Amino acid sequence: MVVPTRCTGPTIRGRSAYTVLGFLGYAVSNILGIILASLWGFSLRERLIVFLVPPLAFVAVVFTARLVLREERIVFYQVATAAVGSVVLVGLSVGADVTRCMDAVVTGVGTFLVFGRLGCFRVACCHGRPAKFGVTYGPDHVRVGFWSRWSGRRLWPVQLVESGVTLALVAIALGAGWDTPGRPTLIYAIGYGVCRFFLETRRGDATRPHAYGLSEAQLTSLLTLVVCSIWRPSLWSLVAVALVAIASLRIALVRKRSELEAPPHIREVDKLCSAAAASGERRESTLGLMVSCHRLPDGRNDWVMSSTHPAWSEATANRIASMLWKDHEVLSGRTPGVIHVLTQ
Repeated sequence: MVVPTRCTGPTIRGRSAYTVLGFLGYAVSNILGIILASLWGFSLRERLIVFLVPPLAFVAVVFTARLVLREERIVFYQVATAAVGSVVLVGLSVGADVTRCMDAVVTGVGTFLVFGRLGCFRVACCHGRPAKFGVTYGPDHVRVGFWSRWSGRRLWPVQLVESGVTLALVAIALGAGWDTPGRPTLIYAIGYGVCRFFLETRRGDATRPHAYGLSEAQLTSLLTLVVCSIWRPSLWSLVAVALVAIASLRIALVRKRSELEAPPHIREVDKLCSAAAASGERRESTLGLMVSCHRLPDGRNDWVMSSTHPAWSEATANRIASMLWKDHEVLSGRTPGVIHVLTQ
């Protein structure tokens, strides 16, 4: 039996929306590359580097990830870094104009991402957290892996925002850096690095590596900005590095305050709730959040939560409950630290 995945549905005219938009993005980025190669006077050698090296690097990274993880996992920063890095190495080895090749590849990758994030939006990957406004997903998305708890709930439109910002960055990079080699790369890399760092705080998907409270993408954004500031130091690059570095330090220092509400822990609590409801026994998460379930005479569920975690409070319990249940009521128990969450 073939298990459906995010990449197989939903569809556009019977084909995977993710795949259709991905190929459309690849086609548009190649058209842009053809135009840039002509206007910037690329040699045959440079054209071959720009058009052949990035897709080969992309395939190599995705294939390697599939071998290691036993599943298809496409991480933008990984494939983008591989594409640009490969172009630099190959370009240096054959004496090409590496800076202009980077400009073409970086803006091409950005163009591809505009459509790629629309694909993410269609299949509900890389989604946001619950919000007062946003997008919703339903049963079709749940069948291919979307978290059922958030089916029908409004989520922050992370993918659409990133797609729109990326489109603007590509336009600004080409418009402002047309006559200066390296400037399009710098504008896009710095702009995207800052944007992606802060968009990560609105992401709601749970299966991503973190260290010191920072996601893999946030750490890569910081590293990208550092590299840009070393390569082409300027007021804007230094300000961007300082802004993201300060934000990173703050997140690392206060990570204990928000780890109970982090997407991975929320998913864990969801599983504990199901187990507690089925067994009638109290369950405990890896961060020390304990939960049990009791059926009330009026038919509602009384989820009894407690924790010795320093960030535990009624406000924290309310935020956790808001991510697990659309309709709920939070009450403080008679025992200090015990919180009751009432749901239908």
